[in-house]
Amino acid sequence: MQSSLQLGSVFHNRIFPYNHQFKYKTLSILINLEELNNINKLFLFSINSFNLFSFFFKDHGERNENNNPKNFILKNIAKKFNDKKNYSVYLYCTPSFFGYVFNPISVYLCKDQRNKIKYICYEVKNTHHEQHCYFIKIKKKSKIIYSELKKKFYVSPFLQLNLKYKFYLLNNKNNFLLNINVYKKNQIILKTGISSKPAALNSISLLSNSIKNLFFAQKIMFFIHYQAIKIFIKQKTFFSKPQRNNDTVSFHG
Repeated sequence: MQSSLQLGSVFHNRIFPYNHQFKYKTLSILINLEELNNINKLFLFSINSFNLFSFFFKDHGERNENNNPKNFILKNIAKKFNDKKNYSVYLYCTPSFFGYVFNPISVYLCKDQRNKIKYICYEVKNTHHEQHCYFIKIKKKSKIIYSELKKKFYVSPFLQLNLKYKFYLLNNKNNFLLNINVYKKNQIILKTGISSKPAALNSISLLSNSIKNLFFAQKIMFFIHYQAIKIFIKQKTFFSKPQRNNDTVSFHG
């Protein structure tokens, strides 16, 4: 399979108005969304049903349990960019572990027949179960894909909306690297990102890495709240969340 298990770590470095940093291990997957039937045959990994590891349609895209997220991605590309090609769509995300998952960010890579990335979608969630998808059309061929976007979605009570993102993405057969710098005007206030290396997506690897990273999915939510308490002690103020009714999308490039 072209899909892989991804062993890596997340880092977070708050620079302004105070310094705060942390790092923790992650266990992610890079799924070719055309290989779900093969993945579903693995003993420890199921699609849309409970297992040690699972992948649920309801957690991604239009969050419809009957719709493969690939359809959501291609539909939006066709609608906004008038591009109806049937790209291969890969999704980088955290899988469900014993039925639980929270993905602060998931990354869709749309590749053509030459394996070149033509579109990216950054699917961002907050702890209120809200979601925004940033669709990006890639114009320049480069090993590192750079995108500059206005922040359009409430992520954290410690980050206001009037900010700017700079994404740096590297994906090859040996590495996945995503760095996100957050700016207020021209001043960088936060650096964060994820890096990982691929491992075989099979039952032996799943079992071995689940033991090494027990309850990795649950730990993500624990670390978010634990670090939020520490940040609040330093910052002592927070930004309230605006009311929001639906998942949203934006298009760039």
